Amino acid sequence: MASGGPVDVFGTIDELGIPLVFTPLDKLLGACVRTSPGVVGLMVTSERDLHLQRFTAAHELGHFLLEHEGILDREVQLPGQTKGRPVVEVEADAFAAEFLMPKWLFRDVARRQGWGRKNLEGAGIVYQLSLRLAVSYAATCWGLVSQGFISQDAAAKLDAVRPKDCKRQLLGDLELDDPWADVWAINQGDHRSDLTLGPTDVIVLSLQEQAGAGYLWNRDGLESAGFKVVVDDHLSPPGEAVGASVLRRLVAQVPSRGQYKVHLTERRPWARTAPPLHEFDLHCSTFGKQKQGEFVRGAPTASEARH
Repeated sequence: MASGGPVDVFGTIDELGIPLVFTPLDKLLGACVRTSPGVVGLMVTSERDLHLQRFTAAHELGHFLLEHEGILDREVQLPGQTKGRPVVEVEADAFAAEFLMPKWLFRDVARRQGWGRKNLEGAGIVYQLSLRLAVSYAATCWGLVSQGFISQDAAAKLDAVRPKDCKRQLLGDLELDDPWADVWAINQGDHRSDLTLGPTDVIVLSLQEQAGAGYLWNRDGLESAGFKVVVDDHLSPPGEAVGASVLRRLVAQVPSRGQYKVHLTERRPWARTAPPLHEFDLHCSTFGKQKQGEFVRGAPTASEARH
């Protein structure tokens, strides 16, 4: 798994040598089927979003590893939703949730972002957490319960919040071209992370800038990677003295499907050969959902990412 990124479920299935096919499925999300004597293959719909594709793939992997064969799945469920479910489906659901949302990964993302347990009861924080885990918002709410981070009551309150309300808080009056796109609040805690974005997503990049001392973040690294900057402004914290650091905010549209490397530097414009005061790096995959017959690893490496 790449640094700071989600669990690579498709890559894991590939490395295990298990056949995996993305294809339109009639009223099915996925299947674990015997393709020939001694050979089991997995199928995942190409018609649903990436988050559901990933959870379905993990669910089908659970069927395989738990030696459930001949399984056709019309639905998958979130952690703890067991009522009326066959035992084999409950087992596969539990495997998928634990595989994609292990406790250590929750802790790693929270540590990077500086979030404490109380922060994990805020809808905006949980929405951002779900993006970094590349699972749905609802799955993240209940995954936090299963790993003991929040109570069931807290999860129920979170699950009642619509992700689009979290997006609106970040964008204000800006409108999304694609209402299903996600909005990423990216900050210094994401430095050197691998992010799995959708090709129509929007990022809101916020970095402290020592503008009073002449240091500015150069946004060229964002634009050269294909991001389209639509907002570039500064926010001064209330009560801060003149010359104190400000928050540089860049709102940008994600480039088309591919893998990209973003490198930004904070330096004085007249001292371009001097070492930067700070640097900020991201590796981004923007493929979105897996299409029919397609297999794309979710997170690029430094050598694969395009400058």
